[in-house]
Amino acid sequence: MDVLLGLIFSFLWASASTAAKYSFQGQPPLTILSVRFAVAGALMMAWHYGLRRDGALPRGRQWGQLAIVGLTNSTLFLGAAWLGLREVPVGLYSLFLATMPFQVAILSRVWLGRQVTRREWLGIAVAAIGLAIVAAPSLARSTATLSGLLLVIIAMVSQAVGAVYLKRAALELPSGMINAWQLLIGLGFLLPFAAALDGGAGLRPTPQMISGLAWSIVMVSVVANALLFTMQKRDPLWASTWLLLAPVFSYLQAALVLGEPIGWTDLIGSALVVAGLVISGATEHKEKKRE
Repeated sequence: MDVLLGLIFSFLWASASTAAKYSFQGQPPLTILSVRFAVAGALMMAWHYGLRRDGALPRGRQWGQLAIVGLTNSTLFLGAAWLGLREVPVGLYSLFLATMPFQVAILSRVWLGRQVTRREWLGIAVAAIGLAIVAAPSLARSTATLSGLLLVIIAMVSQAVGAVYLKRAALELPSGMINAWQLLIGLGFLLPFAAALDGGAGLRPTPQMISGLAWSIVMVSVVANALLFTMQKRDPLWASTWLLLAPVFSYLQAALVLGEPIGWTDLIGSALVVAGLVISGATEHKEKKRE
């Protein structure tokens, strides 16, 4: 069951970049994100507080904890990533994504006292090498700017901090409610940046934009984020290790949706990523150990 959970999450998480490349070219990125956060958050609020009536409002310090989760996991991570992807090729972005488990491993050791095994370090390293092989052709043609690289670094560090903080905070709320509140709180942080950096540019509705936004809202912001928070609450390092597979899915999706070619480096690199997941133990049953 854990393997299926990780595979579904990785596939859906990867689809966000494919949807962005297919649907959102020429659209103001932070405005798109603002709409995505608002609609996804409203849908989940309606589900939990309207239809199911199964939730109570956050209390006391939970508001501050949700604010930190929203700022790190939504505003800074996605805002910086989407801005950075305008100036950094997808392959280079994928290589930076490979540093996430290393960051989470270090933060988990410092904040949570979690011991990172040699097997986990080795698996992460093998998967990172695989991603480097996949990204190499893009790196060779890279026209990345310094500002783009800084934005991607901010995005990666922010999500790593948010992942470990969520585990440390031990929020006693269902994952779906955490997701809903952090999206809406993240929206509050994002709106001033959208107004300032998008220059007041409005969305230009097209069938591609509408379909891409719908997919991003339902399958990424709602489903994938809910899976991510569920996995992070169990073990942030285990969750972040599955992020290594997302770039591989991104290349496959780009080939199918965008017609981008798949080369031998993509196949070799993807095989190493899968091998790294197996070596690290991410594909083994974790429930008894982590709960």
